[in-house]
Amino acid sequence: MKKVLIVVCLAVFNIANAQTNRPIGVNLAGVNDYASQFIFTNSFKQGRPWISSNADNTGSWNTQISIPLRPDGYPLEIPFNNGLDPDQIIKTLLVWDLDLLTPSGNYRLTASGTGQIRLRGGASGTYNSPIDTLVSVSSGVIMEIQRSDISDPIHDIHFVLPDYINTYQNQVFTTEILNFLSDFQVIRFMNFTATNGSPNIDWSSRTTEDFYTQARKEGGAWEYVTQLANSTQKDIWINVPHLANDNYLDSIAHFIHNHLDTSLKVYLEYSNETWNSIFSQNSQSAQLGQNLGYTGQAWERTWKYTAKRSADIFKAFEDVFPNSNRLVKVIPSMAANSWISNQLVTYFNDLNYNPNQVTADAIAIAPYFGYSVANNIADNGLINTITISEIIDSLRNAQARSEVWILENLLVANNHNLSLIAYEGGQHLVANGSSANNDTLTQKLIAANRDTAMQSLYCKYFNFWYDTVGTAFCHYSAVRRPGRFGSWGIIESFEDTLNPKYLGLQSCVFSYNTPAIGIIEDKLSEEISLYPNPTSGIVNISSSNDQTFRYKLYGSIGQLLLEGQGKMVNLVNFPVGVYHLKVNETTHKILKYE
Repeated sequence: MKKVLIVVCLAVFNIANAQTNRPIGVNLAGVNDYASQFIFTNSFKQGRPWISSNADNTGSWNTQISIPLRPDGYPLEIPFNNGLDPDQIIKTLLVWDLDLLTPSGNYRLTASGTGQIRLRGGASGTYNSPIDTLVSVSSGVIMEIQRSDISDPIHDIHFVLPDYINTYQNQVFTTEILNFLSDFQVIRFMNFTATNGSPNIDWSSRTTEDFYTQARKEGGAWEYVTQLANSTQKDIWINVPHLANDNYLDSIAHFIHNHLDTSLKVYLEYSNETWNSIFSQNSQSAQLGQNLGYTGQAWERTWKYTAKRSADIFKAFEDVFPNSNRLVKVIPSMAANSWISNQLVTYFNDLNYNPNQVTADAIAIAPYFGYSVANNIADNGLINTITISEIIDSLRNAQARSEVWILENLLVANNHNLSLIAYEGGQHLVANGSSANNDTLTQKLIAANRDTAMQSLYCKYFNFWYDTVGTAFCHYSAVRRPGRFGSWGIIESFEDTLNPKYLGLQSCVFSYNTPAIGIIEDKLSEEISLYPNPTSGIVNISSSNDQTFRYKLYGSIGQLLLEGQGKMVNLVNFPVGVYHLKVNETTHKILKYE
């Protein structure tokens, strides 16, 4: 009993003294085959959606012929013949290598069902299914299903990253992504769930956990959203699709309530940047508003519909969550125009758009710095002559404009008794139009992002935000390779630990926060103690009568991961996260850290 009391007291002390002085979030990059952000230990989950082609290797790379699929996305039969075209096979791209960032080594290929799979590109070989074998991979891989028996179709394919060939059954997410996320308090899933231009209308149209790939226009599965949050113990920021009907709102509210750890918060946002005309949700929201009789210019109808649908989302979640303190209800706005922020809140408070008069908690903006720097370089004919230090100077000067935007929106938020938070932000070195295709400019913008001076720019930027506003800021984005469409990633790959932007966050944001490392046990037993807890891998079980224990280890959402007998439980190969260990009839909470 004495040992248990010591462990519990330490846990309470650590939690009580945890401080988040500079709350920081991050936008996950999207799920795709060419990402340097490896989320899943099974890289097949990030594979490109099926590409159809002629079985005899004639014709185009992509015949775009629709092939009947099972509910989990696997084809019913290969080769497929529709009676009009040649026999069809399907293929996908995996860990596609654009910048030699593909993790090389031995991947584990498994598949169920009867048929044949062929690998080309960075791997080679033809394999009869069912399969469980190791495959040598040097770069991006083309995987073809050449034959799949209609009575027993190929399904449940895994293409497991080299470090996880023996642990993937118990580890969905890579240790690299879990470790990276450990310094943040909020994960924004806008890109993960493919919010921009989302076709999702009804809950049944979403991607499910068992679908063969998560790299779909419908976005990643909400199951993985909650699992990743539970594993990392991070709050979630979700973007509800702009076309989602009321059934979707009700279903997602119930799903997240039932699956997300009860200690975690939910940031709620309608779509993403509906004010931004580059996204289809802008014009479609205007049309949806017009369908309801809203008047005014297209942009006014979009703002009114954004206010209306935000209120609907907030109400749907309030009806399901008994503790509304877990909800952060966000009015999304435009950093560069605080007048729009005021208009959106004004519409939101109007009974015509918010008849239930639900309340909001925050206005969210994206106060990037350097919006016009890249275009100014091109417009002034400086692409070939400008130096990296001169680009850095332009960025430094551009921060003043971002600071003005922040102050103007803070005034609006204060006037409406709301918080101001940032849904995105960071540097904005990217060119538009034809200048985006200028390789010389692109390489200089990438070099500026990699320049050591970027660390001090990030410190100045975040110091201003936290000293002036002090609320949550979600950087855009997480792990992402640079290119002509921007250098958005804090790091370019998991190995890019000395990236100056990342160093800036470490020195001027992360260092201000003290993480909670203790977990209180759910139930205490006078005879059983667990130590160390928190643990880096091995948990010892002891009691006064020196008995042998029966135990079961469960994940944070209740899945059975391990069971056995003994006085020691090995979590070395399990990812960072919260686990429930049932010893005899007593359940305890354990925190695994690295």
